[in-house]
Amino acid sequence: MDLLTGATGFLGHHLAARLARDGRKLRTIARPGTDLKRIPPEITELVWGDITEPETLQKAMAGIDVVFHTAARVSGGGSRDDFRRDNVAAVETLLRAAEAARVRRFVHVSSAGIFGAGQRGAAIDEHTPLDPQIESRGFYAWSKAESDRLVRAFAAQSKLETVVVRPGILYGGDAQPFLARLQFPVPRGKGRRLIVGSRAALLPLTHVDNACDAIALAADRGASGSAYNVIDGPTRQGDYLDLLSATGVAKVRPTFLPPFLLWPVAYGCEILGRLAKRNLPLTRYRLKRATESLTYDTSAARDVLGWTPRIDLAAGVRGMAADGPTVR
Repeated sequence: MDLLTGATGFLGHHLAARLARDGRKLRTIARPGTDLKRIPPEITELVWGDITEPETLQKAMAGIDVVFHTAARVSGGGSRDDFRRDNVAAVETLLRAAEAARVRRFVHVSSAGIFGAGQRGAAIDEHTPLDPQIESRGFYAWSKAESDRLVRAFAAQSKLETVVVRPGILYGGDAQPFLARLQFPVPRGKGRRLIVGSRAALLPLTHVDNACDAIALAADRGASGSAYNVIDGPTRQGDYLDLLSATGVAKVRPTFLPPFLLWPVAYGCEILGRLAKRNLPLTRYRLKRATESLTYDTSAARDVLGWTPRIDLAAGVRGMAADGPTVR
C-alpha cells in the first residue's frame, strides 16, 4: 500500500491513475467535507483528517511502503506563515511520521522553478544553486525551495529514503491551459493578450503524464537524497501559443511586450509594497526571472531513472483540445 497526498489536485489525479496502472494500491488523506467525487477512483483507502494532525498521519502511514507527496498550497494568496505551514512545516511533519512508521521511501514533488539562473548561460542541472533571492519571487517559490532542501537533507539523518522530482510548468489533460508567466487579457480584444516577454522565450514545460512517469520511476530507481529535473525540452513561447490556437484550446492573439516597458510599473509596486508592508505581485526581480530564457539538463533523470518524455508538445496540446476547457 502507498500513500498519495494531494490526490484531488491536478497532478495528484493523474498520478493516481499512473500508479494504479503499475499495480499499486493507494491510500489518501482528505479533509472532512471533501466532495467524494473529487477523489480519484484509483484510491482504494481514504483517511479523513489533515496532514498536520498526528492521529491522522498515524492512521495514514500504517503499512505504507512509499509516500508520494504532491499536496501543496499553490494559490497566490496567503501570508508567508501560511505557505510555511502548508508547504514546509507540513512536509517535515510528514517526513517524521513516515520515519516513525518505517516507511521505505518518500517521493516529494518540487519544482524546476526554484533554481537561480544558469551559470553564464549554461543549462540548469541538479547542481545549479537554488535562487538566492527566491523570496523576492513570492512566498510559493520560497516555500517550494525550503521544502526541497528539507527533504533532501532528511535522507542524511534518517533511514527513510527520500527522492525529489522537479517538473517544470505542468500542462495537459483537463487543466486550464497555461498561457504565459506574465500576460494580460485585453478587454473586448477577441482573444488579444499582452504577453510580457518575447516570442522566442523558452518555456520549461512538462506534460503532466510525463511528470507522473518520472515520479513513478523515482519510487523504484531514484537514489536516496537525490533530486531529478524533469523538463520535456525547451519550447519557444510563440510556438506553444500557436499550437494552442491551432487546436482550439485557447484562441490567443498575442502581442509581445518588451519587459523593460514594465520596469517602471514593477518599481512602483516595490515602493507601494514597502509602504503598505505587503508582498505585491510584481517586482523588478520577478519581472526579470519571469521573462528570461533558461534551458535544463535532464540527463540525470534519463540516465538514473530511465525517464524520457513519451508525450511531445504537439500530442500534449492535442490532448488538451480533446479533454480540457478552452480559453477565449
